[in-house]
Amino acid sequence: MTLDRRNPHQPFDASLIAGFLRGRGVRSVDLLQAGKINTNYKLVLTDGLACVLRLYSRSDAAREVYVMGLVRDFVPVPVELDRGDGWSIFEFLEGELLENAPQHSAAAGEALARIASVEFESPGMINADGSISSFDFGGRGFIHQQLENADVLRWIGREAAESVLSILDRESERRSEIGVESRLVHGDFNATNILIRGGAVSGILDWEFGMSGTPYMDIGNLLRNTPPRCHDLVQKGLRAGGMDLPDDWKQRAELVDLGSHLEYLTSTRSDEFKRQCVARVRRFISMFGGS
Repeated sequence: MTLDRRNPHQPFDASLIAGFLRGRGVRSVDLLQAGKINTNYKLVLTDGLACVLRLYSRSDAAREVYVMGLVRDFVPVPVELDRGDGWSIFEFLEGELLENAPQHSAAAGEALARIASVEFESPGMINADGSISSFDFGGRGFIHQQLENADVLRWIGREAAESVLSILDRESERRSEIGVESRLVHGDFNATNILIRGGAVSGILDWEFGMSGTPYMDIGNLLRNTPPRCHDLVQKGLRAGGMDLPDDWKQRAELVDLGSHLEYLTSTRSDEFKRQCVARVRRFISMFGGS
């Protein structure tokens, strides 16, 4: 697994969680490599308890835990055991990353559909008190802003940027339909945040990007991070979970996922990863008949 990250790992410091330990020792500490922003350690205490210490780089623990509470009856999520300034302790969930078991992508699709069954009155970021703050991630204004960014233009070129804008103009009606949805979105629903055990989803992790919006954001993320041969399994799972998919469901997912590709090109991710994003932008142009 690549260590390509947005933020460096934070060191483990047992004194930070002394109040949680209450005299117990830490038998083992293992850095969990999945995740690109926050730092996660699997801890095994001397009393046998296995748990995860999550060190936040910029996320809000209270907000993340609130979002997880919205889906606890629908999909398995970790229980928070304790919290302090900049950290949380969660129960450790057993399972294999979907990244290593893509043959179970149908189970992931079904979990995604269950998450999307939670509805809100309006789209936006979900706050810790349950209120919604509007934002334009992935919207037309956001895309235009990204396509004028010097880093994005350096990677994809002006000609590709113009092709994307032309496609967005042609797809304005479909994008408008997507933009008004207000369902629960995980926001980072990829194969390194989904645990599989016994062929079923045993845990969905890292909810710091949870929001109200279109489920096509999660669908696009899942398709991007699973082998194409497994995309039919994703579709099967989405339908099994109760999602009514139109014939153009993949195109809708690609339209929404475009914003992620462009945003990554302005990030601190590696050049190797950004080249993958450029390839995805070019495939997007080809899919929608751009030049």
